[in-house]
Amino acid sequence: MLNKIFNPENGFFKFIGILTDVFAFSILWLLCAVTVVGLGPGTTSLYDAMARCLRKKQPGGYVRFWESLKSNFKVACPAGLIVAAAGYGMVKLHGFLYAGAAAGDRTMFMLYVAYWIFFVVVCGVVAYLFPVLSRFTFGVGGLLAAGVKLALANPLITLALGLLTGGGILVCVLWWYWMPWLVLPYVWALLASLLLERVFKPFMEGQGKE
Repeated sequence: MLNKIFNPENGFFKFIGILTDVFAFSILWLLCAVTVVGLGPGTTSLYDAMARCLRKKQPGGYVRFWESLKSNFKVACPAGLIVAAAGYGMVKLHGFLYAGAAAGDRTMFMLYVAYWIFFVVVCGVVAYLFPVLSRFTFGVGGLLAAGVKLALANPLITLALGLLTGGGILVCVLWWYWMPWLVLPYVWALLASLLLERVFKPFMEGQGKE
């Protein structure tokens, strides 16, 4: 009886293990992202660990996270800073358009609506970048170009990624007091991998990768 209760394959312990991974990987990503310079490397590592270890059941998820962090830092760091700068610009633009729309300016209202469409598209394109880096070798310029090309070639997946990424950002901003960042990074990596691994598969098979 005790052997069944304390068996690591017991459903309860499996659930605890999954819950531990949800919080641990989300916190690891958050610790990287809050430094800004670690935003790109942390996102690359989170996706890498999710796609290779947590979904495919390969061992050493946490080791994989740190190895990916180190090996991809040189490219992921500047790419992450570019994304952070673009994000800052989007925040400023939102404030400007919102103020005009709130004042009753019809043109500004239409631009405000267009802004949100553009926001989803940008989030969709950005969502490709660091997962791509976790699978393939690029310089910063090549990485940005590859992300745009994949986004244009897969519009429905790009839309889904945009809604997933943009929605996650909005949840963290609007409901920050519930501390959604304790689970959302893990959830984002999981759902994004379900979409992106299909996109990557033909290229990976062509290069003999898994």
